[in-house]
Formats: sequence, structure tokens, C-alpha cells
Amino acid sequence: MTTDQLVGRWKLVSWLARKGDGEVSYPFGERAEGSLVYTRGGWMSGQLAVSDRDALATNDVVGGDEIERAAAYSSYIAYAGTYEVVGDVVIHRVKMSLFPNWVNTEQRRYLEIEGDQIVLRTQQLDIGGDVLMTELRWAREE
Repeated sequence: MTTDQLVGRWKLVSWLARKGDGEVSYPFGERAEGSLVYTRGGWMSGQLAVSDRDALATNDVVGGDEIERAAAYSSYIAYAGTYEVVGDVVIHRVKMSLFPNWVNTEQRRYLEIEGDQIVLRTQQLDIGGDVLMTELRWAREE
């Protein structure tokens, strides 16, 4: 995989999590939405969201009660920074993120091309005692 093959806008096709026993789940549901952008200058940004998220009860941009804000936070992921392709791995160096603990981290994803799509997979993760691997499949936006 080369950087030139990644440059552009990508639309999420699917996001799944697979446990060690093969059980599959969908962290934001089977119809999650997302976009991923890679620039020639080495910058990237990614967003993932639950489709059809509920609007906040107020029209105030920073409004919403504590429960609504927590629901919004738990149904959306966003981060941006630089990236580098090293063999079959793309390294996202996070500069900004909705999640403060991601800032200044490296998010490594195993990278494959399958037809006209790219697939990004995490290494195995231990989340709450469950060992799993996530897979995000993206199609190029025209």
C-alpha cells in the first residue's frame, strides 16, 4: 500500500468488532456512518457516528442537558492528525480528538485493499475483559 492509494475521501461501509471466539458485534449498529480523509500533505481526519442520532432538545449549539450530551458523546468519534504508511500498517498520529486520552497517541491500523475498498483493522484489544479486534471497511467517495 502506498500513500497515493490512500489520498482522498472515504465513506464508511461497515464497522464491526470480532471477539476471539468469532462472535461479531457492531459498536455503533449495523448502519454506522463515517468519513475518513487522507491528504497528500500527510494529514488525516476520521469521524464515526451512530446513524439517525437523536437531536438535542434545545436549538442552542452548546445546549442539551447532561443526559443528552452523554448520549451524543457515546454515539460519535472524531479525531485528526498526521498519518504515515509503513508496509501494511497506517499510523494515525492523533493531534485532536473528541477523546482526550487519544491526543498525542499513535493509532495503528493494519491496512488491506479489497477491490475498490480499504479495510483497517486494529490489533487485538482487551476492552473490559473482552479480547476483540475491530474492522472498518471504507469505500472511496467520488
